[in-house]
Amino acid sequence: MMKASHLLVTLLATQLLISCGGGGGGGSGPSIQPTPTAPVAPPTPAVSSNLESQAQGTINGTINYEDIDRTFILYVPSSYNSSSKQPLVFNFHGYGSNASEQMNYGDLRSQADANGFILVHPEALDDIVGTSYWNIKGWSESMHDDVKFTENLINLLMDKYSINAERIYSTGMSNGGFFSFHLACNLSASFAAVASVTGSMTKSTFDSCNPRKPTPVMQIHGSLDFTVPYKGLDTLNMKPIMDVMEYWKVSNACDDYVLSLPGILPGTTSWTETYQYSNCLNNTENIHLYVQGAGHIWPGSIYASIREPDSSKRIWEFFSKYDINGVIQ
Repeated sequence: MMKASHLLVTLLATQLLISCGGGGGGGSGPSIQPTPTAPVAPPTPAVSSNLESQAQGTINGTINYEDIDRTFILYVPSSYNSSSKQPLVFNFHGYGSNASEQMNYGDLRSQADANGFILVHPEALDDIVGTSYWNIKGWSESMHDDVKFTENLINLLMDKYSINAERIYSTGMSNGGFFSFHLACNLSASFAAVASVTGSMTKSTFDSCNPRKPTPVMQIHGSLDFTVPYKGLDTLNMKPIMDVMEYWKVSNACDDYVLSLPGILPGTTSWTETYQYSNCLNNTENIHLYVQGAGHIWPGSIYASIREPDSSKRIWEFFSKYDINGVIQ
């Protein structure tokens, strides 16, 4: 017989998966870390991988760590040149999804081609109910340490490619967006900035977040997202989006937001409201794009009903401003 706690997880996870394919409370109370630190290279573990040095194109990679085979899809643009160090962008899929789906749905490859960065799409292992899940201590349970997995994948890619350790970024859809915030809390020394699309923070991540440095954040979210509701969802351990933005405002010592509204024509059903938190530590800013009329989607995807904003383009524009120490000089 299934234990009661596992039954609850099964019911909640099923609710999320049915509505998601990816993928409350209030207040804030982070401690501010005003002094940036240089990226700290994590200890190199004993790992093995099928990845060949300097390969280009789309590569199906594996990494074995602690006797577990983990997979990822790497995209290295044809412009890659090992004589110069390139930025690296992580793109994490949603709950119940996979690396290939995220590569196509939340597609950043054209941005990688145009701007010369390496793109990696890791794949999550299953939770206790057999669904792929980045372990954020949220609506489900997992025994896997995905922060450590990410740390080791960074080490592997830096060993195989010429990567700028000061320009590593994370984004993701739904559960992948949650995990990007989780990394900003628990592996901040490695990430210059993070962006979440339809994600949030779990109460556990929110309450325990302890970034070692200021980390610029971007949040893209739809007003009609009923999978990760804008106002949060206590039963699935999801914080309201404006609580998340308030957390990072305080953590990064930003000014209060300035709201920009577009000109809205009669009959318009979707538009984007921009919340800009300026004058943060290290001359950075936090950005929240609130997309009226959007559901649980990656706005701008060729598979999404709403084509503006172009999330992939906006994310790279945001990332491209920053390295680990703040605004790129």
